[in-house]
Amino acid sequence: MPSLFAWMIALTLSICVIILTAAINNPVLHMIASGAVSLVLAVTAIREHNALRAAGASKSVIGSSTARNTGLVWAWGGLGILVTYAFILQNRWPEWWHFFLGFVLAAIASIIFSNMLDRDAKVERVDKSVMKVGRTLVMVQLAGMLVAIISMFIDGKFPRDASYPDWAGCNIFFFGALAIAAISLNALTTAKDA
Repeated sequence: MPSLFAWMIALTLSICVIILTAAINNPVLHMIASGAVSLVLAVTAIREHNALRAAGASKSVIGSSTARNTGLVWAWGGLGILVTYAFILQNRWPEWWHFFLGFVLAAIASIIFSNMLDRDAKVERVDKSVMKVGRTLVMVQLAGMLVAIISMFIDGKFPRDASYPDWAGCNIFFFGALAIAAISLNALTTAKDA
């Protein structure tokens, strides 16, 4: 499991990549950067999840990994929006803070859930009711991400031209949603045979 230090490094580097491409006002480079960051976050989470399963880790440990990694994606999205719209693209998209708050709350909830499962794992306990709640939350999260992705295409919000104030946010939303959907889908499909 990655340490807090590794998390901070990953968040810092991933935020730097997306704010630099936002600063040069290039939606295509920003889209590529957001996609690359999301891909790395998703692949890392899925590899960790699958390695834990292969090693015979408890369901609490595996669930904690899933919650922690989705929390990382939520945190990346929230911090990316904060830095981009509070410091780089100031006064362009007044609604940015609503999405920042939502993403941060989702990140906090994911980390709290991960910590709950870590406490269970330390005492070698698997709380079936907590695991059931976790599975339900993952299903809801997956459904929400799929709806978000589809609605972005229907509403013409992805890909987005730089003439729209929310173009950078849309890139972060889209690729963050893809990463969370991939992590959630992997957790659900591998849990069936666990």
